[in-house]
Formats: sequence, C-alpha cells, structure tokens
Amino acid sequence: MAGVVATYAYNTASSQLLLGISNLSQLNDSQKTATASGVKSTTYAGLGSSRSQAISLQPAITQIGAWTGNITTAQNTLSTTQTAVQQISSIANDLNDTLATLQSNVSADGVATAVSAAKNALNSLGSLLNTKQGSTYVFSGQDLQTAPVSDNGNLVNSTLASNIQSIVASTGSTSAQDVLASTLQASADTTAGDPFSASLSTDPETASGQSVKAIVSQGAPVAIGVVATQGGAATDVSTGSPIRDLMRNLMVVASLGSVSAGSDSFNAIVKGLQQTNTSVVTGLSDMAGQMGVTQNSLTVQSSALGQMNSMLTDQLGKAKDVDLAQLSVQMTDTQNQLEASYSIISKMKGMTLASYL
Repeated sequence: MAGVVATYAYNTASSQLLLGISNLSQLNDSQKTATASGVKSTTYAGLGSSRSQAISLQPAITQIGAWTGNITTAQNTLSTTQTAVQQISSIANDLNDTLATLQSNVSADGVATAVSAAKNALNSLGSLLNTKQGSTYVFSGQDLQTAPVSDNGNLVNSTLASNIQSIVASTGSTSAQDVLASTLQASADTTAGDPFSASLSTDPETASGQSVKAIVSQGAPVAIGVVATQGGAATDVSTGSPIRDLMRNLMVVASLGSVSAGSDSFNAIVKGLQQTNTSVVTGLSDMAGQMGVTQNSLTVQSSALGQMNSMLTDQLGKAKDVDLAQLSVQMTDTQNQLEASYSIISKMKGMTLASYL
C-alpha cells in the first residue's frame, strides 16, 4: 500500500513538473531564437503589447521605400534628359552662330559649309531625341517603349526634310516670307510626313500633358522630364514647340544650297530663322531650368523621406528588437529553473511514502 501511494504521489508531482519543464523549455528556445535574430518574435502575435505599433509602422516604412525608389528612378531619368537637352541647346547655339555668319559673310563655300553643318546637326538631333534611360525613351512621354523620332532618328532623309527642301527651292518664284511661313506650317503639321511617333504627333500643348508622372509622396504626382514635341501655343514665327522649331530651322538651312547666296530672299530667310532660333534657345533653356527645379525638389523630398524612414525604423526597432542585456538575465533565470526542475525530478525517484508525510 505504501508503494502505491508513493508511486501515485510521484507520478502526480512528476507530471506537474514535466509540464512546467516543457513550458520552460519552450521559453528557453524562444529566448535563444530572439538572441540569434535580435527581435522579440518572428510573428506579430509574439510581440505582445508592442504588436499594434509594429503593425501600423511596417506599412508606412514600406510606402516610404516605394516613394524613395520612385525618386531614384525619376532622378536618373532627369539626369539623362538634362544632359540631352544641354546637347540640343548646343546645337541651337551653333545654329545661331551659323546664321550670323551667313548674314554677314555670304559665299558659296560658306553656304556649303552651313548646309553640311545643318545636316550633321539634324543627325545628332535625331539621335539625341531617341536617347534612352535603361530600356525607355526619355523624350517619348508616356509611350516609353516607342522611339520619339521614327526611322531610327533619321531626320535628314525624312519626308518633312524633303518637303521643306522643295519649299525652299521655290524661293524666287515665292517670296521669302511665304517660304518661311510654308516651312513653319509644314513643321507644325502633325499628319502625313511628321517624323515623330504617332503619340507625339500632336499639338505642343497636348504633348506637354503626356509627360511621365512619378508618385513620390501622398501629394499629386510629379511631372518628370521633357516630351519631344511639347510647348505652348503656336505663333506666326513658331510652331509652339522649341524642338520642332529647331528641327525646321536646321532643315531650312540644309536646303539653302538652292537659294542664291546674298540675294534679298536669301537674307530675308536667314533673318527670319535668326528670330525663330533665338526663341528656340530660350525655350530649351526654360526646359532645362524646369528640370533643374524638379531635380532640386526631388532631392529635398528624398532627404525628408530618408529622415522619416530612420525615425519610423527606430520606432519599429523599439517595438520589435530585444534588449539583449535584459534577455541574457532572463535566459539565465530560465536555465536555472530548468536545472532545478530536473534536479527535483531526479530526487523524487527515490522518495517513499514517509517522504510525503
């Protein structure tokens, strides 16, 4: 009878101790995992009272990361576009110098040099307008995968260049003012013969609305870069698009070999081009300036997002990260309890009924 009582007492106490040991072992394993990972728990449920704070902070940090990534992409696009616009501006400035030379010192050789330079500039302009950042065209607006200038940027042999050459060749039978007006009208025509892609063959104001937008905050999306045919309202001396105007001016100069050098018509055409091209230089400068403003704004936004990310990450860390010093003390306490429990079980095996009385 004494043996039965002793066995019953041992089994009952042992079961309770084993349950306690199981709980302590799980706690010890959890503490070891926390020490290795540096976080209190790999699940929100294990964070206890910090759970709700962690749940609210994580989406905000993820959103900031997405905005920061968009800014990086936008800045890369703007940087590439800015470089291309500066090179296009150099073409416009060089054309100003060429026109000034044609106005002051006209000769057959001078005209031939100007014609050759204009054709080379058209080749460069076509290539620049088809500039890519990664796999997308920076001047194509929202139609990112389509080259802005058709036929691999070949402006020299385009239908528009051929039409303008025919118009300039009519000088003499047609007044210089009519030649200028007709070439301007041909350049503004967005139907047949337009060297630009279908999506960009539109009026300058509509093209301006096709710029790529980047979401970099909770506010309105930010317009990024330049659309090749963008601009304002057309006038008597401009298509409204600085890049279209530059293209037209180069095509006219490339066709001047058919006009008698130094004639009144020749001089009138050159003078008209000078007036238009001055506006081109100003328009391109405005484009570069606006992109610079956007770049600066994005830099400020990126800095603000970086500070916000650091602050939220710090708060999330306080909610999720463990205090290693405190955890070390807790682990020691847990291990001591485990050792004591195992020791008690070991001693209970040799106890008799008298040990319980």
